[in-house]
Amino acid sequence: MIANRSGQRWLLGGVLVLAALAPTLVMTARAWTVAIEPPPSPWELARLRVVAQIKAGDASVLINVTHREMPASPDILNFGKRSTKALERCLSDNVNSDIRARCAAMLGSLGDRRALPTLRVALEDWDAYVRRQVIRTLRHLPDPASFEPLARLYGRQDEALANRQAILATLGALSSPKAVQLLRKELLRKPDKDKPDLRPQAFEALWSSRHLYARPTLVADVSQALRSDNSQLAHLATEAAAELRDPRLVQHLVPLVQHPSEDVRNKAVYALGRIGDRKAARALLLHLPRAREARMLNNIAFALERLDRQAFFAAIQKTIEHKQAIIRLNAAFVVGDVRRPEGLPLLQRALNDDSDYVKTSAIVAVGKLGQPQGVKLLERFVHHDNLSIKQEAIYAVNSLTGGKRADLIYQELLTSNKTARRPDIRRRAAIELGKLGHEDVREYLLVCLETHRCGLSDVEQFFARSKPGDRLPGRLLLAWSSGRPELTEIVARLHPPGALDVAGSALGAIRVERQQQVVAAIDLIGDLGGARFADLLRRERFQRRPWTRVHALVALARVGDESAARQLLQELDDFPVAWLPQMVEAVARIEESAPRKRLLAELQKRAQGAQIDLALAAAAVRLQWEPEQGFFRFLEALASKSGHERDQAQYYLQRNRSDKLTWLLRRALARERRPFTRHRLRKLLDARQRS
Repeated sequence: MIANRSGQRWLLGGVLVLAALAPTLVMTARAWTVAIEPPPSPWELARLRVVAQIKAGDASVLINVTHREMPASPDILNFGKRSTKALERCLSDNVNSDIRARCAAMLGSLGDRRALPTLRVALEDWDAYVRRQVIRTLRHLPDPASFEPLARLYGRQDEALANRQAILATLGALSSPKAVQLLRKELLRKPDKDKPDLRPQAFEALWSSRHLYARPTLVADVSQALRSDNSQLAHLATEAAAELRDPRLVQHLVPLVQHPSEDVRNKAVYALGRIGDRKAARALLLHLPRAREARMLNNIAFALERLDRQAFFAAIQKTIEHKQAIIRLNAAFVVGDVRRPEGLPLLQRALNDDSDYVKTSAIVAVGKLGQPQGVKLLERFVHHDNLSIKQEAIYAVNSLTGGKRADLIYQELLTSNKTARRPDIRRRAAIELGKLGHEDVREYLLVCLETHRCGLSDVEQFFARSKPGDRLPGRLLLAWSSGRPELTEIVARLHPPGALDVAGSALGAIRVERQQQVVAAIDLIGDLGGARFADLLRRERFQRRPWTRVHALVALARVGDESAARQLLQELDDFPVAWLPQMVEAVARIEESAPRKRLLAELQKRAQGAQIDLALAAAAVRLQWEPEQGFFRFLEALASKSGHERDQAQYYLQRNRSDKLTWLLRRALARERRPFTRHRLRKLLDARQRS
């Protein structure tokens, strides 16, 4: 053991004492809170009066407010779509342009489509900044009926450049054939040196509407953009080419490998690799010795490995023997990342390099190849005097042996005198041993977490294997009670004695301003099934802060309050669309079958509704609970006529990181025949693989 355990017994006792003293602590904390709170200022009182009037349904309350009286955006959005009318009147009738702009932005966060007529009228506002906020809000509320007023505004030569750029982006979000025609006209317009070049904005907007295109036309537009003299446009086109993967684009991508812009060069090489046409191999092979940055070398390597593996290894051999150490170092790194057994002989030479940096890179690369014969090549480095070489060799050997050399990590990196003054090396060793289930690092990792030197993700896997009678859960509960809300889920999973009492006491004692800890206490009560604290939870569901309300309702639903499910659905219907993803995460915490059953039927109705943001939020909850059944709604959304619906579906699928969903995405890609739906599925899977 590397730290003694003498303090564990009193710590667990301290947690139980804390639970026993909870009622006294609650009363003391409340009294102290009341005593130190200063009286509200006149302007705070004025803002509270405005909030009260919005709550009462006064639509005219924001017409005459000044900056000092204007409530903060969350205080208004907290009322959900009940605040729409007040914000509309603000946008129409408040004479302060900054306040009108704020109201326009809040209407976008709300996502209430009833405000669309008011927003379209506001495109005529005298203030350019207000118009810009309105244009952006119309992008969040895409509707083909917005095309005509936006097109008229774009046609005005006196409109601000930033507004014209914003209009193009909003037109791309409308999924309107008329908008596509206007955008294509702007993309194909001959540049005028006396006028701003808006082709990049037009192309980006068109890409948002690509599902409305005939594929040959889309390929032709991307080809023209690749040939453009505008670097920003060329960069956007290379990203589009990587998604389209059309061989007809290769001839236009190859010249960009030598483009002056580093971003364009790298994206062009990446796109060539994704397309997989062997005609590009020669150009990449010629450029490989000329690559002067690690990113380009890596991209060329991956592209060539797909296009012509034999030619790649012949070329990379010359690079790994280059006269400059930095190039040899990056070449070794690339060979490791390609992860092909053909790279082992090349790395064997790099292991004998005079540069310790090249040698270290080669050791790491050998570990990535996964070839058991690499162990013999690395054994001579596990006792090296250079600690960087030593530790990378040990980790690589352990990896290549399937985790069977944990003894080396323990003896040579964690407890060795040579690493005594290197806490970074010891911490990494302890975390790795924890992942391997090494019991002797338990105390070290716990202290590491308690002192904030280790993150929860570093140690969670190890702590989740706590055994009956272990003192660890009590220590984690103590850390949670001292202000570590990120420990909520693991404390709930381990359920230490007294945890529910501590959570209930914390909920009663914590000041409202510390919302994150209030929510953590509510969540822990819900996780532990604390029905006896239902009255405390019911008090919290009337809080002005929306997240406190929502989490309280979720916890109440979990402990058997049947009315909480109905209230949750009301909150979901009224919530600002900008907050819906967080709402999904909160509702998805419900694990119990009874409240899920009460909610599922209504969620399925909303998932098929016309309000896209609400529909996909409801579908996202079901996707968490019933992945196989819920996935079909997202597959349908990825093929929608609405670009906004496609984007929202992709967003929620990206947020859900479950292995089950990854499997469903792979299965869907194998069966899918619609080209743009395939593009989206492939993009989602590529992103999951990279992360």
